[in-house]
Amino acid sequence: MAIKTLSKCSTCGYPIQAEYEGQTAVCAYCGEKLEATISQGITISTPVFVGVLAFAAGMLLGPALIASTSGGRDWLEKQAREAIRR
Repeated sequence: MAIKTLSKCSTCGYPIQAEYEGQTAVCAYCGEKLEATISQGITISTPVFVGVLAFAAGMLLGPALIASTSGGRDWLEKQAREAIRR
C-alpha cells in the first residue's frame, strides 16, 4: 500500500494527493499539469548553522570566560572604572 502525500497546486493552492515523487497529475480546480515533489522544508547550510551557533555561544559564554580569569577580572575592573570617570 502506497503512502499518499498531500500537497498543494502551485498555481491555485488546491490540495493534490500523490503516491510517489515524480508522479504527474492534473489539478482538478485549475487544470494545471503538476509533478509531485517531496518538500523538505527550509534547509540551512552547515556553515551558516555553525556560525550562528558559535556566535550565540560566544555571546553567552564569552563574558563568563573573561570574568573567570584574573587578567579578565582586572580588565573588566579597569573598564568599569573608566566608565565611571566619564
